Amino acid sequence: MIIPSIDLQSGLAVQLVGGKDKALDAGDPRPIAELFGRVGEIAVIDLDAALGTGSNRDTILDLLDRAPCRVGGGIRDADSAKFWLDAGARKVILGTAAEPDILDQLPRERVIAALDAVDGEVVVEGWTRKTGRGVLDRMRELRPYVGGFLVTFVEREGRLAGVDEARIKELVEVSDGIELTVAGGVATAADVGVIDALGADAQVGMALYTNKFDLADATAACLKTDREDGLWTCCDLSRSGCLPLSLA
Repeated sequence: MIIPSIDLQSGLAVQLVGGKDKALDAGDPRPIAELFGRVGEIAVIDLDAALGTGSNRDTILDLLDRAPCRVGGGIRDADSAKFWLDAGARKVILGTAAEPDILDQLPRERVIAALDAVDGEVVVEGWTRKTGRGVLDRMRELRPYVGGFLVTFVEREGRLAGVDEARIKELVEVSDGIELTVAGGVATAADVGVIDALGADAQVGMALYTNKFDLADATAACLKTDREDGLWTCCDLSRSGCLPLSLA
């Protein structure tokens, strides 16, 4: 399925390319969260907190009242993670703080380990420092402590370059049944469907903000019919009392 993303800087929704260059400013995140929340959980990432340049705490607290959110960015200790869980976050996303001594203090099923990678190598501190550690090895280390992984392909982030199916297959295999979300490169609704078919969720920002596709397209791309002819059974809205769903 799709996990729409809202990245925050100075209280505004933004999109960066490669984690560095601001590509667009989408403005007030509140109406965006209300729209994105129609399809389920959304990812809210505090870029200022991640980079150590500020905080979007009040904005995120407001978004938690508007949509089901998983919250990340600058969560570096157990107390900060617990604050967001108590504030209503469905899950918290930990990056550099995703270490066993901290994770042991948190409810496993509500914790996602964020692994940002450039060409398979984990990077930290807002994607600015390489660690020399492989993302697959890091997943194996953290697997007993978390309920999910978020792997971002930094070299593809914001570039609408498409998905690397082979790499995603490796990640799914190593996640070993733990929820996996991937980000970076998604350009079409079909990409979301491919990722879903591989066994992962797609976290999407740039493609949604630039109207490459909409939430309804992405949701439909993940649907599977049980009919042998591949067609879909439809209801007659004029007779059945069914109501159409609009994500517009």
